[in-house]
Amino acid sequence: MDLNFDLNLVHSQKILLTPQLKQAMDILRMNSQELFEYVEEQLEMNPVLEAYERGGDWDGDSNMVYIGDFDWDLDNDAAELNAEHEETVEKKRRGRRDVKPVYRLSMKEHLLFQLHTADLEKSQMLIGEYLINNINDNGYLAIDLKEAAEQFNVPVHEVEEVLEYLQTFDPPGICARNLKECLLIQLRQRGNTDRNVIKIVENHLCRLATNQIAEVARSTGLTYEKVNEAFNIIRSLEPKPGRAFSSGDGVKFIVPDVVVKKKLKNFEVIINEDSIPLIGINNYYRNIMSRSNSAETCKYIQEMIDSAVWLINCIEERTRFLQKVAECIVERQRDFFENGSDFKKKLDIQSVSKDVGIHESILARNVAGKYIQCRWGIFEMRYFF
Repeated sequence: MDLNFDLNLVHSQKILLTPQLKQAMDILRMNSQELFEYVEEQLEMNPVLEAYERGGDWDGDSNMVYIGDFDWDLDNDAAELNAEHEETVEKKRRGRRDVKPVYRLSMKEHLLFQLHTADLEKSQMLIGEYLINNINDNGYLAIDLKEAAEQFNVPVHEVEEVLEYLQTFDPPGICARNLKECLLIQLRQRGNTDRNVIKIVENHLCRLATNQIAEVARSTGLTYEKVNEAFNIIRSLEPKPGRAFSSGDGVKFIVPDVVVKKKLKNFEVIINEDSIPLIGINNYYRNIMSRSNSAETCKYIQEMIDSAVWLINCIEERTRFLQKVAECIVERQRDFFENGSDFKKKLDIQSVSKDVGIHESILARNVAGKYIQCRWGIFEMRYFF
């Protein structure tokens, strides 16, 4: 047996990821749904973090939030802060199911988000919100337009105009007043202008359920094959567009990370920050640090504050990344956003990476799973490359 050792000095380069750097890279990779879930977890784990409604009052430090006066016993709380927090977190963990929760947009949230990114007048926006709040679980409008017109003291045709706009929203067929209108909306959104199919929906829909192909053929003068082909197209439509938003297991919906809106002759890129909780740091814990004599307590709170500030900075960096990339895509795909998918160009990821100042491997990895919403629908960022 040869027990001789050959010792050689080998030079190699390795990238060592610190926990903070790994966290920053993970957040950059996350889409809106994943980031929502992650922030919710961090709110549980870090006691100094709090979620706030957007548009609230902030104090001088952009990363710090003042949330009011407290009348707590600081002497007792400071010494037991860490233990109490760990006990609270453990109780939450025991009360949760083993399955990781999935953030779902409700149907109304999905429609209101599309409405609030639309370029409508304030009065039309209010009518739109009213109509959306009166849509049933199947996705159908559950009120008469005259009732809505009386609610806002406007002519019925103004409500009809808003409804027609809502009927262009996703999912196709939403906001219809009956099954016939629902199916016709879907045909229109698919670009199906076949008069035979439209005529059957308008006049012979009741015969579809019983598959009366021969009767429809005699009534319309079409061949059996033509009617059967039309029936197959109609059967492929969704009669209840709202049921996709039911609480069935395994159903997830796309939350766009970026919204592109037409503004006169230009396009505006809006990062969808509403889908992510607005987080800040509770000033109460800074008060504890300034008044506590416990070095251990101060050290713990400072670590939690540093962690919270880093999380906020990572989210802001993700926002800047999305803004740069989306603006570059819009600039290079202007014909697409102006005229539709027939005008899409294939982008070269190397040239885009130079424009935004991000290495192409990082760019390619972090556009995956992120979505852009525009007037033509919702598209994954990778669709443009």
